Amino acid sequence: MTTETKIVVIVIAVLVVVVAALFLAPSISEMGEPVATAAWVGIEVEDSGTAVVGRVEIEAGTPFTLHAIVEARDGDEPTYYTEAPGVTIGGEAVPAERVRRWDRRKTVQVLWSTVEGGRPVVELAPGDAGEQIGFVEFLRTDWPYTWSVRGRLEPDADDALATPASRLERPFGTLRYQVAIEIYPEEQQEVPELRLSSWGGSQLPERADEFPTVVAALPGPAGPASSVFGLTHLVAPPDAPAELQRQLVDLTREHLAYATLPVIRRVIFAAGADPEDLPWRYVDFDGTLAWGDDAHPGDLLRAGERIVVLYADAAPGQTEQSEPAPGNGVLDRDDLCFDLVQGAGVRSLGEVFEGEGGQVEWVPLGGV
Repeated sequence: MTTETKIVVIVIAVLVVVVAALFLAPSISEMGEPVATAAWVGIEVEDSGTAVVGRVEIEAGTPFTLHAIVEARDGDEPTYYTEAPGVTIGGEAVPAERVRRWDRRKTVQVLWSTVEGGRPVVELAPGDAGEQIGFVEFLRTDWPYTWSVRGRLEPDADDALATPASRLERPFGTLRYQVAIEIYPEEQQEVPELRLSSWGGSQLPERADEFPTVVAALPGPAGPASSVFGLTHLVAPPDAPAELQRQLVDLTREHLAYATLPVIRRVIFAAGADPEDLPWRYVDFDGTLAWGDDAHPGDLLRAGERIVVLYADAAPGQTEQSEPAPGNGVLDRDDLCFDLVQGAGVRSLGEVFEGEGGQVEWVPLGGV
């Protein structure tokens, strides 16, 4: 082999090494990095500085942020990639040195979903009530594809309800969240090399206590009724057996779904009253009861088997608004209530009790 030939061979070999190094550089840079193994949803209330993986209960209107979290492991020590300032999992705060922003070469796409009952209303058949809810994930394509998003309480499953305005965002209700993390080796890659999803519908109802959930409720006796928005309404068959009735109480208490009677009982208990000894009396919507003195959010009104929870003094035409325009200060048919029939809704008293006249009974609970 001549000297010139040797030089050519050496040059080619060097070029091969350089090209190989360029292709392998991203892989080399990932060597020693923790391996992504799981995805979680963290809920940060206001600016608390901590994203909690689990159920969070807040007062209606309290802002919150959803944070995507990627758990990665290098041996036994996990690292959590997130934009949240801090993370709490299983009631334990993660050490600050284990929380960091995603700073790796690989590209990440974040997809958000809400986890809800598949139908707004379920007419129960014999069997386990929890299994009939049918929890499913609804991909929220209207949400940003970002690591952190503003917390929202509007469900997706209730799009099937007859009232279009029921899709308006409200400051109260219950909703569960899922995040999917897609990791791509390169920015322009179309197929992810890894996809991680946090808990979804298959983990419910078993993991209800640990599932990333926000329960937002009004203060006082109206709270239990306001918190069921977004949940499936379970309707028991006539003469439901005691076991099924017990299940309905449990599912309502755990904010997995709701049945009307257990919600009403929770409203009564929140007022410190006895369900068997309530001072019901007949009223007319003629302006004789004043808001703040007589009528309050959380009061009950009923006619026959129809019972509702009083919500707000409102001007005419304010049905289904999250912040009703103030009314005239007295109880009348324009005022709003929480109606729990065929899915929770905000309706005017005139709509619910049309034609009842003076045959409506009222019990003051909200001012207790």
